[in-house]
Amino acid sequence: MKNTATTSTIKQPGLRFQARDADVLQTIQDMGGVMAKRQLKALFWPNKSKRAMEKRLAKLKSYAYIDWASLEQRRVNPNPEPVVWLDWKGACYLASLSGIQVDLPEKNNENQKRTLQKNLRMGGFSWLREPRWSQLYHDLTVIDVRLTFQHYCAQFGLIQLEEWVNESEFRSHMDVVDVKFITRQQKVITKKKGVCPDGMLVLVDEKRRRMNQPFRARFLLEVDMATHDNFSFGWEKSLPGSAYIKSKAYLERFGNNSGRWLVITTSGIRMKHLMKQTEKMIHKDADLFLFTTFQDFFSANTLQESIWSKCGKDSKVSVLEE
Repeated sequence: MKNTATTSTIKQPGLRFQARDADVLQTIQDMGGVMAKRQLKALFWPNKSKRAMEKRLAKLKSYAYIDWASLEQRRVNPNPEPVVWLDWKGACYLASLSGIQVDLPEKNNENQKRTLQKNLRMGGFSWLREPRWSQLYHDLTVIDVRLTFQHYCAQFGLIQLEEWVNESEFRSHMDVVDVKFITRQQKVITKKKGVCPDGMLVLVDEKRRRMNQPFRARFLLEVDMATHDNFSFGWEKSLPGSAYIKSKAYLERFGNNSGRWLVITTSGIRMKHLMKQTEKMIHKDADLFLFTTFQDFFSANTLQESIWSKCGKDSKVSVLEE
């Protein structure tokens, strides 16, 4: 009979499993299943040498808690920087904390890992067995955006990051909306479109809460890496994005139809083109979108400085400005 995953059966003699190890595993999972080593160092070894981090990560890898790219994977896949993801034992350990029990692999091979991944999914635990290589740079950038929000919330104190929903959650339970548009022949056509934000965050303004004012703001995230042309942004993002916020599916998922899109893109020129397409496609609903560049986002105080542009407006606003 196969062994069943429990906290005690997963840990092995020879490894003094530490509370920080568990936090590292949980953080990787919470961030979507893969993280850059530099991101882990900033969170867990901020005042230690890179060597100290590498030594501990190598220990966790040797016991199959985490994994990273092999020589072959680095050769054939886009790999912008060293990354870490959960190996089978790390996934089973976290699943066991949630009361999910599965048969442990008898051998450490791909077939058994696929079976384990399937069994974990059936139990309610999503394990990213290997990064989405073609999307890796994008996924790491999304994590950088999230960590930036976390940093300034912790620094400022009066604004809390109450919730973050990963893209994977939207992808596995994707909402579909009816999108209406006018053809060149002036015909109104309705098409169904799935909407998958790169993330969703909720910010809580404690100062507003104390003053009995609206204090909670929801934002949908679009991290634009300029992989699509400007025109397709209006069709693929702006039009379905505005329809989504006003949709029944959005109401059922979040409880109300409040929210805005935060679009972060590669350059000021690219941003102006995206804003133009957004305003052209959805007119007054363009107010549902705020735009900025990666340079402004990562170099400024994301919460307090006026770095966000609105369609049709010359002045910029802060993220929580009315």
